[in-house]
Amino acid sequence: MIYFRPTEARFFVSSGLIKFDEFALDRDRYELLRAGRPVKLEKAPMELLILLLEKDGHLVTRQQIIERLWGNDVFVDTEHGINTAIRKIRQALKDDSDQPRFVQTVTGKGYRFVAAVANVENGRSSRLPASQRMWDRKPEHSLLSSSFWHY
Repeated sequence: MIYFRPTEARFFVSSGLIKFDEFALDRDRYELLRAGRPVKLEKAPMELLILLLEKDGHLVTRQQIIERLWGNDVFVDTEHGINTAIRKIRQALKDDSDQPRFVQTVTGKGYRFVAAVANVENGRSSRLPASQRMWDRKPEHSLLSSSFWHY
């Protein structure tokens, strides 16, 4: 049995929607939508998807995933758990690991979210292409923060 416990590795997720392609992640409802319809996604894959989006196109290491999903002091097969969560995210997004539109594997390191993302808060949308999100933005700003760097 796996027990979840609060850790310092948990992040605050602000309200609003994150839109990418035909999908939207509704952070208020903790729900993934495809063309406005709910897509089933279990807790671990949902947390991992949120983490990937929070990192704003940057690499998310396997260690960061372990800390986010299970904490540092857990004794479970984390490798299998990560692989399963990534597989379920890809299934939900209809993504292909060989030609990823959303989740890219960085062999031996971790994963990154590569699609262009729109952060929608208070009816306002901020859209940045993945290339700008990864390299041209101020590092202190986060995709999920209330202030967003505009180009």
